[in-house]
Parts: sequence; structure tokens; C-alpha cells
Amino acid sequence: MNRAVTCFVFLAALAAQPVVAAPDGLGKLCAASTKAELAKDYPTAIRHMRAFEQRGGEPFFAALRLGWLYCGNGNFPAAQRCYGQAVELQPAAINARLGVLNAAVAIKDVRGTAQAAAAVLKVEPTNYLALTALAGLHFAQKNYAQAAADYARILVNYPDDPDALSGAAWSALRAGDKASARPRFELLLGRNPDYPLAQEGFQQTGK
Repeated sequence: MNRAVTCFVFLAALAAQPVVAAPDGLGKLCAASTKAELAKDYPTAIRHMRAFEQRGGEPFFAALRLGWLYCGNGNFPAAQRCYGQAVELQPAAINARLGVLNAAVAIKDVRGTAQAAAAVLKVEPTNYLALTALAGLHFAQKNYAQAAADYARILVNYPDDPDALSGAAWSALRAGDKASARPRFELLLGRNPDYPLAQEGFQQTGK
């Protein structure tokens, strides 16, 4: 069979296939949800996504977006439930796990924050947001040595991050390790002499 005949047969076969309509209704619901969100009309945005979910829209995407919208609306417990559903559907999805973490941080759920951060790090051990949340949590609990270790982990992958550098310096200082704190403050001030509280921390390290 020559090439022209083969092409004709292939096109004929395609023409014989039943035409399946794209689910544009679902797409329109997503677009309407996004439009409402941009207008800060979260109840309407949520309603459209619930309709998307009920009409057979992708479950993971629906759960993830509903979690985001509930966060925007300030309903963090509902956001946690939706993000939890997304994690169940796609256990390796970092955004879903970060959603659980962000909701826990927003409602100042210390235990939930620690658990959610650990869950993220189980999948992605160097995740910046999870390590930052843990470091901040340990610092607030006055567990300065652990906070310093957390910030040090961040600096391995983000050595240019000023917040992690400041956190590491202050954690070491509060832990009584001035020898480790001073060079970090020096490095921070060498990059930005106006970084908040860096000069104060440097002065507290003495000579």
C-alpha cells in the first residue's frame, strides 16, 4: 500500500470515530470561579468549584482549589479538610501538603503545624516553606538549638536567603553560641547593613 493510500485510510478511520464533546461546561465553571476570586467574591468562587466537583470535575483539582478558596475566605478548618482530601488523592503532591501546613499556621495550630511540616519534608526533605515553619515554631518554643539546626538546613540549599541567615544567627545567639552567631551577623550586614535587627544582634555577640 502506497503512502497516499495509507494516509487516506488513516483519515477515513479518524472520520469514523465518534465525536466526543469537550467538557467545556466544566471549564466554564473553573473560569467563573477564577473570575469571582479575582473580585474577592469567595462564596461565589467556592460555589462554582463545588458545582465543578459535583458534575464530575477532576477530584484532586477540585479539592486543591477549594482549599485555596477557603483559605482566601478565612475558613481555615474547611481549607484543611479540602487540602486533606487532596493529599489522600495524590499523596506525593507537595502543593496539597503545603496547603495543610499553611492552614495550620494561619490558625496557630502548633501541633498541626509540626505534623504538616513533617509530612511535607517526608516527601521533599529540603522544602523551604516546611523547614521555615519548623524553624519558626522551634524558635517560638525557645528551642533555639533545634531552630538553629533547622535554619542551617535551609541555608544548605538557600545560602543567599537573608531571613534564614538572620534566623540562624539569632537562634545561635539565643542558644548561647555567640561564636556561631557573630559570623552569620557579619555576613548578613555585609550584604545589607540595614537588615532589621542585624546590627543589634551583631552587637550582642560582643567582641
